[in-house]
Amino acid sequence: MRESDRPERVVSYPVAALFMLAVFVLGAAFIASYVGGLHAPRPHRVPVAVVGPPQATARVEAALRREGDTIDPRAYPTAGAADRAIRRRDVYGAYLPQQGRLLVTSAFGPTTVTVLRGAFGPVAAAGGKSLSVRDVVPADAGDSEGLVPFYLVIGWIVSGYLVAAILGLYRGMAAGTPRDGALRVLAFAVYAAAMGGAGTLIVETGYGYLPGAPWLLAGVGALCVFAVTVATAAAESLLGIIGTALTILVFVVLGNPSAGGPWPLQFLPGFWRDVGPWLPNWAATEAVRNAVYFDGHALTRPLVVLGVWAAAGIALVLSLAGRTNPVMRFPARD
Repeated sequence: MRESDRPERVVSYPVAALFMLAVFVLGAAFIASYVGGLHAPRPHRVPVAVVGPPQATARVEAALRREGDTIDPRAYPTAGAADRAIRRRDVYGAYLPQQGRLLVTSAFGPTTVTVLRGAFGPVAAAGGKSLSVRDVVPADAGDSEGLVPFYLVIGWIVSGYLVAAILGLYRGMAAGTPRDGALRVLAFAVYAAAMGGAGTLIVETGYGYLPGAPWLLAGVGALCVFAVTVATAAAESLLGIIGTALTILVFVVLGNPSAGGPWPLQFLPGFWRDVGPWLPNWAATEAVRNAVYFDGHALTRPLVVLGVWAAAGIALVLSLAGRTNPVMRFPARD
């Protein structure tokens, strides 16, 4: 075919302007979400065990509540019960008023420890005690700021929506047939398993961080990548290129700040604290920490969240197979 016989692509300037406006709004939302969610973490009702008989714990609880809503004190009868509550992820620390001892978990980074020190130091002094601190779930030496799980999950999530977006641009936003849809889902599963294993090898074997639960960590990574990948493919099947933008809005603009990074969910502002537990970013970050530092406790909710995203994505990819989407189609001149 001669060059002059090839159809010319008609450029719609209003459509181009609309895409530019959409990207502008996405960029502005990115700035607003990251600055709003992460610029100044403020603890809000952080659950902490207070150990001892009812009279002693009641005095500590009253003193803490007079200082505001930073700490949510919860009474436990013995130090052993409080220690188990920490390891089950029910509380972030424990205070033993009779000894003036504070049990902390630096696995969440130094900010949590600093907050608990600041809250219970005056309480210990008021009881005539000098506060002593013991770290019962210490952070890995390579994760002193609590950032490794967060960045590991960011890498998994970015790889997930990128591979779905690239495949969508190359093969079509929606699968052409149910068989093609099933093959896409299978390809995403293989990719997710490889990416979950690769992330684990890089972090644990390459850098020596987060050791101790490689298979569980790789499984969390595989489920995270798969959930994000099929969710992205589902959004693209439904909305074309707009679906790609939607996944960036959900997984990057909203998801990363509401995952908390080195801060627990209770340290985030209200909106991000409310949104976070429903998104893969928080679920995967929480699952990584629980797998590595807390012997796999409290994995149910994070894995359920990831599983729901994955199941919904699979259902939409398969049900929308064969659907044509006009968003990326351009008219041609004869």
